[in-house]
Amino acid sequence: MKKSLPFLNKQLYINVLTVSMILFGLSSCEEVIDIELKEADQVLVIEGGVSNTETTHYVYISKTVPFSSNSTINPQSGAVVKIQEEGTSAERTFTEVSPGQYRINNYQANPGRNYRLTVDFENEQYMASSTMPAPIAIDSIGTVTDSFFGDEEKTVGVVYQDPPGEKNYYRYLVAVNGKPSNFVFAYNDKFNDGKKVQRNLYHEDLDLAVGDYVEVEQHCIDQAVYTYFNGIQSNNPGSAAPANPKSNFSNGALGYFSAHSITRASTTIE
Repeated sequence: MKKSLPFLNKQLYINVLTVSMILFGLSSCEEVIDIELKEADQVLVIEGGVSNTETTHYVYISKTVPFSSNSTINPQSGAVVKIQEEGTSAERTFTEVSPGQYRINNYQANPGRNYRLTVDFENEQYMASSTMPAPIAIDSIGTVTDSFFGDEEKTVGVVYQDPPGEKNYYRYLVAVNGKPSNFVFAYNDKFNDGKKVQRNLYHEDLDLAVGDYVEVEQHCIDQAVYTYFNGIQSNNPGSAAPANPKSNFSNGALGYFSAHSITRASTTIE
């Protein structure tokens, strides 16, 4: 036997059908409007640095990519890249080894010294300087296990002694099983000056598991470089209007130049 719909369900069905017909009628006469997006001017991006542990250093030069572009990278060739240590007259030039990648060999940088990088490109000059802080030793490294809503999350923790009475800034690079992560870890000693610090390098997408081999580089950086990386760190997916991090380059270039000291440690996740 055929069952009739209850009144409320029947009335709901009629209302839905009516609304659907109205929407269909509206859509049938809808005009397609193409919105022309204004492309922003391309900006030069310079990224590079020198450290106390290497004698080969790199600078990468690119331009921002237009919104309509299918590419995510835009390397720039033909720049003249030079570095000079403060207080010396010697100036060394980088060699372009591939599009947008510039390299210098046999160059020793030292803590306590200030370095200036200049880039001449398309009749414009861009300049940044950075002072290399003294390295700070990593006392120990190991596995940290936390529980979030009943699920265990593993991360790596490093312990170090922050020097008292001075401002210190840190950046950490993490590689898991030989693969560098893209996550930014940047900190200052505002709340732990002179203390023994345990820094847990946690990121929700790092996804460490028992047996993973983790390598950590602790970079001691100056304030301007910290400001840049902290800006990147602050532009998380929840940011309403992410902005470009503050660069230490002149003339409107984006990016950074860092003279930093490095200490390294490694561990296997337990």
